[in-house]
Amino acid sequence: MTDISTDKKLRIAYLFQNIGTDFSKSYAAQLHILHTLRGLQERGHFASLMALYPKKRVIYTDNIDAVVGNRLGEEHFARTRKREGRFLRLFESGVRRLQSSLRLPYLSLFDDYRMFNAARDNLNDIQLIHERYNGIAVGGALASKKLGVPFILEVNADFFDQSKAQGRPIRGLQREIFRMKTRYCFERADKIICVSEQLRIHMIEKWNLTPGKTVTLECAADVAAFGRHFDTKKVRQKFNLNTEPIIIWIGGFYRWHDLDLLLESFIKVVNRLPQTKLILVGDGQNRVHFEQRVKAVGLERSVIMVGLIEHEKIPEILSVADVAVAPIPALSAQDGGTGVPLKLFEYMAAGKAIVTTNVYQSASVIQNGFTGVLVEPGNVEGFAESIIKILVDDDERKRLARNARQRAVEQHSWNKYSELLENIYYDVLREKLKTA
Repeated sequence: MTDISTDKKLRIAYLFQNIGTDFSKSYAAQLHILHTLRGLQERGHFASLMALYPKKRVIYTDNIDAVVGNRLGEEHFARTRKREGRFLRLFESGVRRLQSSLRLPYLSLFDDYRMFNAARDNLNDIQLIHERYNGIAVGGALASKKLGVPFILEVNADFFDQSKAQGRPIRGLQREIFRMKTRYCFERADKIICVSEQLRIHMIEKWNLTPGKTVTLECAADVAAFGRHFDTKKVRQKFNLNTEPIIIWIGGFYRWHDLDLLLESFIKVVNRLPQTKLILVGDGQNRVHFEQRVKAVGLERSVIMVGLIEHEKIPEILSVADVAVAPIPALSAQDGGTGVPLKLFEYMAAGKAIVTTNVYQSASVIQNGFTGVLVEPGNVEGFAESIIKILVDDDERKRLARNARQRAVEQHSWNKYSELLENIYYDVLREKLKTA
């Protein structure tokens, strides 16, 4: 390789070493990965996915539709030169049974070998490896060294802080092994991509990273899908609604969403505008508790719990929202706070007036008074008043919605994301040539 120009098409492998990932599900991680691959392919690059599959195999394909639709055949799996013999499989099964019976820590060593083995045998013509960091994997880092290609590490959260915040702290031997793996990946990485500037700063300070080795690249939204026109009258009829004002929240019922703030604010909204409805889309461990609270305050007829739905149906539901909300508590990276919630980009792409809390996850994207309204965390009165003002002021609602949509199209589309990612790749490859 003697030249890296911006019109040169690249061969990229995107690795994700997480055995529990079902790519037919539309969760944030899967959406991020699949849109990244599709965006790169649309720009003319060969972009393939290499990921662990439940049956001790490795997916390796550029056919994203087959992965999403779970229509995987033999041609979609990595081929290896029989390095995984019968003895190794029996040994692995024995170790896993022993781990389960004695409750020994999971160290991901077999998964590391499986990914390294697959990469070594299938990525010989790849120009760079891009891996989504999860704190337990070194297969991609080892493969990049073996193959002599650049290694890009994408960080969406501090694995250790996030695990602790989710009530699953990493301890003992497992923690030490995973910290060693993380340090090795950071050392091997030619560039570390963080999904927010605040996360980037946190990772630099905690892991003593070289600032120039890191870069911020925020998430994005499918502006075409969320910009579609829907018959809102028919959508309203599905929920037995007519012309009532509608507030919509989309997400998981977890502690990193301030649903107490949302409910307390909604009580005040209903006191002023009794016909208002709140639609909540999603599921999670705190959903039952939230439903109980709704009943306790007598708002069962005003709150509609949709549950978990397919992601492709979200634009249709959002089409009827007068206000889209994102109540986010003030969580630092140490508390499990990460990047900007995907919902904010999708609210903007849908052209909705947005009310969210003034924390770094929101303030880095939402311009207060222009693309949405920022309210201080925990401010029930302020959150309610902001919603009410938008609901009663048609011109203000339309202005915020229009600005949000325009900003999403210009700065937060997956096409724009792919363009920025592509430039990161080119820069890394050029730097490699200089030092070769």
